[in-house]
Amino acid sequence: MSKKKLRWASLARYINLAFSFGITMIAAVFLGFYAGWWVDHRFDTFPIFMLLGVLSGVGIGFYSLWHELAGLTGGKQGKKQERGNDEQRNDEHGGQDL
Repeated sequence: MSKKKLRWASLARYINLAFSFGITMIAAVFLGFYAGWWVDHRFDTFPIFMLLGVLSGVGIGFYSLWHELAGLTGGKQGKKQERGNDEQRNDEHGGQDL
């Protein structure tokens, strides 16, 4: 692939991440708001559960973003590579832990 195509592919990944994050955040906050609103009206505790629902929706949205970024940047592969390097160092030193 040429450099220009690689640049566009990389840009498309980040644009996809931005749209995905936006949609996930909106959906999580809306569902948290609605669930909290429903519980508040059910038990007459307005606005306690509504606020808790919105805050948990924001937390879920950021949790989702964290995992998407880890997958996009190869965060999981980095940990496997570090383990491989440690094992290689152990082999070089006669199997002794460093």
